[in-house]
Amino acid sequence: MKLLYKIFFGLIIIASFFLSNSCDPFEDFYVNLAMDTELNTPIAGDSINIGSNFCLSDFDDYKDNKDKLEEIRYLSSAYLTISATQDLQGNNMVLNLYEGDGSTLLFQYTLPTFRAADYINKPLEIKITQQEINNINQYLSDPDVNNCFRAQLRVSNVQYQGTQPYLNAKVEFLTEIKVKP
Repeated sequence: MKLLYKIFFGLIIIASFFLSNSCDPFEDFYVNLAMDTELNTPIAGDSINIGSNFCLSDFDDYKDNKDKLEEIRYLSSAYLTISATQDLQGNNMVLNLYEGDGSTLLFQYTLPTFRAADYINKPLEIKITQQEINNINQYLSDPDVNNCFRAQLRVSNVQYQGTQPYLNAKVEFLTEIKVKP
């Protein structure tokens, strides 16, 4: 009889262990949605002014979960130089993110001096205000809408070495999507 109690007690312990560590099918499920856009241009004159459009539907994580989305939330963003003319630099780098219409500003990030080589393999974290984060989250508040964006990069007083100046850069935006279980 003691052996039966030990086996029964052991089974209860094992069963309670499995039940307490099992997955809750009603837990929230989150997926990181990394959106990026390339900004490429040959440079004419002494300034850079390039833009790029992108939409949520351009990215597989959004398309794969579109029918099950509950929420989309901004997390962070970064600038990265992919390649550039040697010693490309300038003043007053301004990176703007607009709603898809190109007229409603979501955030503006300014850097007083810009050296393209500083951000090759070393992303520049774009720090924005809480109000700007709120603007983006408000724009993303309806997850059923395929929102579009326009990224715009400007640099003034551009200097470089060589005869064919160019900049190939990327801006990345990280969001989190909440998916229905």
